[in-house]
Amino acid sequence: MCSISGIVATSKREFHSGELKPAVERMNVALHHRGPDDHGIFEYESKATSEGFVCLCIGNTRLAIIDTSSAGHQPMVDAETGICISYNGETYNFRQLRQEIGEQFGPWHSNTDTEVVLRAYKKWGFDSLRRLRGMFALAIWNPITRELILARDPFGIKPLYYFVSTGGEDKRFVFASEIRALIASGLVEKRLCPEGVASYLSNGSTQAPLTILQDVKSLMPGECLVVRPFEKNWRIESVEIKAPVETADRFATRAQAAEQLRAELEESVRAHLVSDVPLGVFLSGGMDSSALVALMSKVSKTRPSTFSVVFDDAHLSEARHSRLIAERFQTSHHEILLREDSMLRQLPDALRSFDQPSMDGVNTYVVSKAVKEAQVTVALSGLGGDELFGGYPSFRRAMKLNSTPPAAKRVARALSAAGRLTSNGSVKHNKFWQLAASDGTPREVYEITRQLFDSHSLARLTDRARSLPPPNASSSFDPINDVSKLELAGYMANTLLRDTDAMSMAHSLEVRVPFVDVDVVRFALSVPGKLKLNGEEPHLPKPLLAAALTDMLPPGFLARRKMGFTLPFERWMQSTLRSDISAVMSDSHRHKDAGLSGSAVAEVWNRFLKAPGKIGWSRPWALYVFAKWCEVNEVTA
Repeated sequence: MCSISGIVATSKREFHSGELKPAVERMNVALHHRGPDDHGIFEYESKATSEGFVCLCIGNTRLAIIDTSSAGHQPMVDAETGICISYNGETYNFRQLRQEIGEQFGPWHSNTDTEVVLRAYKKWGFDSLRRLRGMFALAIWNPITRELILARDPFGIKPLYYFVSTGGEDKRFVFASEIRALIASGLVEKRLCPEGVASYLSNGSTQAPLTILQDVKSLMPGECLVVRPFEKNWRIESVEIKAPVETADRFATRAQAAEQLRAELEESVRAHLVSDVPLGVFLSGGMDSSALVALMSKVSKTRPSTFSVVFDDAHLSEARHSRLIAERFQTSHHEILLREDSMLRQLPDALRSFDQPSMDGVNTYVVSKAVKEAQVTVALSGLGGDELFGGYPSFRRAMKLNSTPPAAKRVARALSAAGRLTSNGSVKHNKFWQLAASDGTPREVYEITRQLFDSHSLARLTDRARSLPPPNASSSFDPINDVSKLELAGYMANTLLRDTDAMSMAHSLEVRVPFVDVDVVRFALSVPGKLKLNGEEPHLPKPLLAAALTDMLPPGFLARRKMGFTLPFERWMQSTLRSDISAVMSDSHRHKDAGLSGSAVAEVWNRFLKAPGKIGWSRPWALYVFAKWCEVNEVTA
């Protein structure tokens, strides 16, 4: 696991890659937390031509996971062709690919997956990216074709951002694993993107390809960007490397689908265990993390190491459940006790660790810090289980609305206007009536369920009445799978995975997500939604996943409702954190600098203090995090 960064530039004057190097060095320094074990820089410059000069500088910082020796130094260059790669990720099938490539390009120089990816590109070109099973963001410079290739894994587990400047005679393309590294380069203006801010306020995180910074874009999951600086006007092309998914009718019963799902999950967990450093499992005691422990115990001869964060507050802790799983599978179990005063002391550092503002993420920071301090470098997480197997309210809402008779929908729409007027400031009631007024499509259900501030509130906070629509997801006339695609491309990619990456890498901890595996996802989306949820089993949160694990986990775990690791922000915001948040929320100059209405921000805060249950803590918290992020990074509108 590493960070990548770089700059490619052209100019009519003669200049050298050495002029770019200080900027890349600054990016490497800003990304040190992602790769504290090693760092490096690669430089390239073209020969003089009548059209000018092209120079390139690529950086890397390394967290050594596979082959921790110096042979894994990056950027890695192929001696025969001069092709250079800077790679951030893990390719779990690298041994199979290495065997397939063989000695075609001579003796191997390391046991890393990075060298395998480099040689795979030499052998198969762009098609090699579709062969990688894992998580990655990479940059490849090919001096033969004179093109820079950026690519990101199909689900966006690893981030990658870029900035293009084409003004005047000098043109620059700057990229990095984090937005803060782009800022550190000194080549990107610290200016907020109005559309990105609106997207953040609508969703609790900015939706890709937008970012919170003006003119900075996020490479989309499964996207490959090809930059050809030698061509006129810098031809930049985008190529999708995702494989299509089609719903299959080969399963007559849920039991048949569950049997195949079990096999897919076992293989994914087995693949995700490849590591040359200590590896553990986040064990919350919920179904998804418990499933990972059960599967790991089956496919590995090594006794699993499990890590549970427990609290002295019984309302927050799942200690009883995680202990039962640890005992059942005889894991090497570690409980990490977190007290309220300790969590609050970590909050300032957690806020500084956000690469982009997010209404979520602090919980992941706390857990990651505790696990890293237990001398673990790689941790498995159950993230993705809810998105694939119907664990969120959006799934049952979509299923219910899909089966509602047209006449009933018309009555609900007729009543919705009056209903919203009587919501009396309640976000929950307002969303109910928004759903009633909708056509009940999966897209509408997803958008309303995940909505942070509605269009009316957004217009008061900014000068925009609406942000971008939810992510694209082709309709299959299967509401469960349609919602799943939206959750994967939206909330999971832009909030959960982004926060997990930023907050775990803040502690140099690699987090792997076996549910978010290309084969598992492709299989899960091919199973008809009616076999995942059918409305007849309200006691089972994720029936298909439960069926796949029925002989491994106790019935009580299969029927447990999702609890999640949620910190008591509502209580803290009315007590311990109240004075600090009040000072921020009442600072009208601060909000004006961020492009927000100070009076509207203060109104949100005051409404929360008067009736916290109606507005919810996440809305004022999101505004507070945004203000603090702008302050820490010195970014203004």
